[in-house]
Amino acid sequence: MSVERKKWVLDTVEKLSVSEIEELKHYLEYLVWKSQLSTASLETLPDSPKPEPTGQPTQVLAALNRSHQVSREDAEALLQSIKEGEIPIRFDSDFDESVGK
Repeated sequence: MSVERKKWVLDTVEKLSVSEIEELKHYLEYLVWKSQLSTASLETLPDSPKPEPTGQPTQVLAALNRSHQVSREDAEALLQSIKEGEIPIRFDSDFDESVGK
């Protein structure tokens, strides 16, 4: 959640009356309960094997932040290969009647 959005939420909650804050609290508790209910129905039996996790966000972020040992020449060669492989964009249309007349 962005800093601006957090500030907006805090400012909005500060303007609520005590009864509205209690109502909001009960609604948030309901949402938490509902989210746990939907995941509980998807759980497998205790004897069945647990599936492997499908994502490792901390490892992905660590890989992105790690310094990669790439020479300047390799980077320039990659950029040049990408540029050479680009398909030119055509702005004319086969359906344009003014072309070829």
